[in-house]
Amino acid sequence: MLAPRKWIGPTIAGSALLLLAAPLPAPLIYRPGQGWEVEGKDTVAETSKEQIAKGEAYEKEGNFEDAAGAYRTLVKTWPLSPNAPEAQYRYAAMLYKCYEFQRSFKEFQNCLDKYSDTEHFSDILKYQYDIACLFLAGERQKIWKIPTLPSMDKTVEMFEQVIKNGPYSPYAAMSQIKIGFARENQRKWDDAVKAYQDLIRKYPKSDLADDAQFQIGYAWMLAARQADYDQTATNKAITAFEDYITKYPKSEKIEQARENIQKLRAEQGLGLMRVAEFYDRQRKTESALIYYNSVVQKYPGSELARRAARRADEIRQGKLDPSPASSVTTTNSNL
Repeated sequence: MLAPRKWIGPTIAGSALLLLAAPLPAPLIYRPGQGWEVEGKDTVAETSKEQIAKGEAYEKEGNFEDAAGAYRTLVKTWPLSPNAPEAQYRYAAMLYKCYEFQRSFKEFQNCLDKYSDTEHFSDILKYQYDIACLFLAGERQKIWKIPTLPSMDKTVEMFEQVIKNGPYSPYAAMSQIKIGFARENQRKWDDAVKAYQDLIRKYPKSDLADDAQFQIGYAWMLAARQADYDQTATNKAITAFEDYITKYPKSEKIEQARENIQKLRAEQGLGLMRVAEFYDRQRKTESALIYYNSVVQKYPGSELARRAARRADEIRQGKLDPSPASSVTTTNSNL
């Protein structure tokens, strides 16, 4: 009886058949100046002209991601080609359409840095300004494609870059006032005021100069409502609004400026009254009388002045505890 034969695997012929049956990798081809590529893949075109046409075809189809890739490939493969400036611009524009705003801003900047004579100069400034406005409105910055919290510092850097790129363009003054808005969002009132002052100094003939003057008053008015600021901020706000009325008498916010001044002066009066009442409670009658008299002198004829005068008379008569009619209602901002 013959012993059973041991299985030793497929024959050489069988192995060849298995190899033929298995899917083979696509062959590699070499293109001068481009390197090795896989045939059958969306390969790089033979010329930069054909490559930009490929990007345009994708763009017409609404395939902005592949269009961006085609334009980027052109810039990297033919950086000195006459088509490179156009491809760089379109690459940045495709990133914008893909909502990659941060990268888009950077690539538009690359376009200006590499090709300063680009015919798309004005369009690039508008794109960059619009992107900065998106971040001012709350669009999130990205780190390694991960969205982070909105950054007003990065937003300010973008607006500053727009000004640097086109200091005499229409977007310069617009960017300058937006820097002030960004600083207001951070509650950096001094920096906001400086941004508005820079606009008036650099672009005095701009249509935004009057808005910047109004915003100076508004920023100081907001600062006055914070505990970290004393009456100095209130005084600066009043002065800024008065300057606005004097310098720009035909501006549309004149009535609002007057209302703000009235509110600020009312807050000033309440502040003086609170100081007077503080000294009054401490039985420091001399100091209390100084502030009560100050209210009477600065706001004659007002309800606040009548209360201050009433309490000053009570102190002179030796009444150390104020009557209910003499105390100020701190939540009432009307004089």
